[in-house]
Amino acid sequence: MHDPIEPTCPRRLSVRDCDAFWQRFVALRPDLALQRGNHWSRWRPVAGTPVFIALYLTNRSVGMFVRGERGLSLKGAVRLLSFHEPKLSAALGVPVLSDGCPYLSRLPVATVDRDTWPAAQEWLIDRENFYHDTLARIVGGLDV
Repeated sequence: MHDPIEPTCPRRLSVRDCDAFWQRFVALRPDLALQRGNHWSRWRPVAGTPVFIALYLTNRSVGMFVRGERGLSLKGAVRLLSFHEPKLSAALGVPVLSDGCPYLSRLPVATVDRDTWPAAQEWLIDRENFYHDTLARIVGGLDV
Protein backbone atom coordinates (compact mmCIF):
# COMPACT_ATOMS: atom_id res chain seq x y z
CA MET A 1 0.00 0.00 0.00
CA HIS A 2 1.11 3.52 -0.73
CA ASP A 3 1.35 5.88 2.26
CA PRO A 4 -0.10 9.29 1.47
CA ILE A 5 2.24 12.17 2.12
CA GLU A 6 0.74 14.70 4.44
CA PRO A 7 1.02 18.27 3.19
CA THR A 8 3.38 20.38 5.15
CA CYS A 9 2.19 23.68 6.48
CA PRO A 10 4.23 26.72 5.62
CA ARG A 11 6.21 28.18 8.45
CA ARG A 12 4.24 30.74 10.39
CA LEU A 13 5.45 34.05 11.73
CA SER A 14 6.44 33.77 15.35
CA VAL A 15 6.09 36.48 17.95
CA ARG A 16 9.87 36.89 17.65
CA ASP A 17 9.52 37.40 13.87
CA CYS A 18 6.81 40.01 14.37
CA ASP A 19 8.83 41.86 16.98
CA ALA A 20 11.89 41.88 14.70
CA PHE A 21 9.83 43.11 11.74
CA TRP A 22 8.37 46.02 13.73
CA GLN A 23 11.70 46.89 15.37
CA ARG A 24 13.25 47.24 11.92
CA PHE A 25 10.23 49.21 10.69
CA VAL A 26 10.42 51.63 13.63
CA ALA A 27 14.16 52.07 13.05
CA LEU A 28 13.35 53.22 9.52
CA ARG A 29 10.92 55.80 10.98
CA PRO A 30 12.63 57.23 14.07
CA ASP A 31 10.56 60.44 13.83
CA LEU A 32 7.26 58.57 14.03
CA ALA A 33 5.59 57.36 17.22
CA LEU A 34 3.57 54.22 16.52
CA GLN A 35 1.25 52.63 19.03
CA ARG A 36 1.26 48.89 19.48
CA GLY A 37 -1.91 47.11 18.39
CA ASN A 38 -0.74 43.53 19.03
CA HIS A 39 2.22 41.42 17.87
CA TRP A 40 1.07 41.70 14.26
CA SER A 41 0.04 45.35 14.12
CA ARG A 42 1.03 48.92 14.87
CA TRP A 43 -1.20 51.99 14.83
CA ARG A 44 -0.38 55.43 13.50
CA PRO A 45 -2.59 58.30 14.66
CA VAL A 46 -3.79 60.58 11.88
CA ALA A 47 -3.21 64.28 12.63
CA GLY A 48 -6.37 66.31 13.16
CA THR A 49 -8.63 63.26 13.29
CA PRO A 50 -9.93 60.63 15.72
CA VAL A 51 -8.74 57.79 13.43
CA PHE A 52 -5.68 55.59 13.14
CA ILE A 53 -3.95 53.78 10.33
CA ALA A 54 -3.60 50.17 11.45
CA LEU A 55 -0.48 48.67 9.86
CA TYR A 56 -0.40 44.90 9.90
CA LEU A 57 1.76 41.90 9.11
CA THR A 58 0.56 38.37 8.26
CA ASN A 59 2.28 35.30 6.84
CA ARG A 60 1.16 36.25 3.35
CA SER A 61 0.89 40.04 3.27
CA VAL A 62 1.49 43.42 4.80
CA GLY A 63 -1.11 46.11 4.69
CA MET A 64 -3.15 48.75 6.38
CA PHE A 65 -6.67 49.84 7.05
CA VAL A 66 -8.34 52.72 8.86
CA ARG A 67 -9.80 52.31 12.32
CA GLY A 68 -11.09 54.39 15.19
CA GLU A 69 -9.89 54.54 18.76
CA ARG A 70 -9.63 51.39 20.86
CA GLY A 71 -13.06 50.03 21.59
CA LEU A 72 -14.68 51.39 18.42
CA SER A 73 -15.69 48.57 16.12
CA LEU A 74 -14.58 48.53 12.51
CA LYS A 75 -18.21 49.14 11.53
CA GLY A 76 -18.16 52.14 13.87
CA ALA A 77 -15.10 53.44 12.04
CA VAL A 78 -16.94 53.09 8.72
CA ARG A 79 -19.88 55.06 10.14
CA LEU A 80 -17.53 57.73 11.49
CA LEU A 81 -15.87 58.14 8.11
CA SER A 82 -19.10 57.91 6.08
CA PHE A 83 -19.41 61.71 6.20
CA HIS A 84 -16.40 61.87 3.88
CA GLU A 85 -17.68 59.49 1.21
CA PRO A 86 -17.32 59.10 -1.74
CA LYS A 87 -14.41 61.51 -1.71
CA LEU A 88 -12.32 59.46 0.73
CA SER A 89 -12.52 56.08 -1.03
CA ALA A 90 -11.85 57.76 -4.39
CA ALA A 91 -8.78 59.58 -3.00
CA LEU A 92 -7.38 56.44 -1.35
CA GLY A 93 -8.22 54.32 -4.38
CA VAL A 94 -9.78 51.51 -2.33
CA PRO A 95 -13.35 50.52 -1.43
CA VAL A 96 -14.88 51.65 1.83
CA LEU A 97 -15.02 48.07 3.09
CA SER A 98 -12.99 45.05 2.02
CA ASP A 99 -12.68 41.77 3.94
CA GLY A 100 -14.39 43.49 6.88
CA CYS A 101 -11.79 46.26 7.11
CA PRO A 102 -12.33 49.94 6.28
CA TYR A 103 -10.17 51.22 3.41
CA LEU A 104 -8.02 48.09 3.30
CA SER A 105 -4.85 48.17 1.22
CA ARG A 106 -2.45 45.22 1.15
CA LEU A 107 0.63 43.90 -0.55
CA PRO A 108 0.85 40.12 -1.04
CA VAL A 109 4.27 39.00 0.16
CA ALA A 110 5.69 35.91 1.90
CA THR A 111 6.78 37.63 5.10
CA VAL A 112 8.06 34.39 6.59
CA ASP A 113 11.06 35.02 4.31
CA ARG A 114 12.99 37.84 5.96
CA ASP A 115 14.55 38.74 2.62
CA THR A 116 11.13 40.15 1.62
CA TRP A 117 11.02 42.54 4.56
CA PRO A 118 12.87 45.55 3.08
CA ALA A 119 10.55 45.79 0.07
CA ALA A 120 7.46 45.14 2.22
CA GLN A 121 8.50 47.79 4.73
CA GLU A 122 9.23 50.31 1.99
CA TRP A 123 5.76 49.70 0.54
CA LEU A 124 4.23 50.16 4.00
CA ILE A 125 6.10 53.44 4.51
CA ASP A 126 5.07 54.86 1.15
CA ARG A 127 1.45 53.76 1.43
CA GLU A 128 1.18 54.80 5.09
CA ASN A 129 2.40 58.32 4.29
CA PHE A 130 -0.10 58.55 1.44
CA TYR A 131 -2.93 57.35 3.72
CA HIS A 132 -1.91 59.75 6.48
CA ASP A 133 -1.77 62.81 4.26
CA THR A 134 -5.03 61.92 2.49
CA LEU A 135 -6.89 61.27 5.75
CA ALA A 136 -5.47 64.38 7.45
CA ARG A 137 -6.55 66.50 4.50
CA ILE A 138 -10.02 65.03 3.90
CA VAL A 139 -11.08 63.99 7.40
CA GLY A 140 -9.04 66.43 9.49
CA GLY A 141 -9.24 69.43 7.14
CA LEU A 142 -5.49 69.96 7.45
CA ASP A 143 -3.29 71.40 4.74
CA VAL A 144 -0.53 68.76 4.52
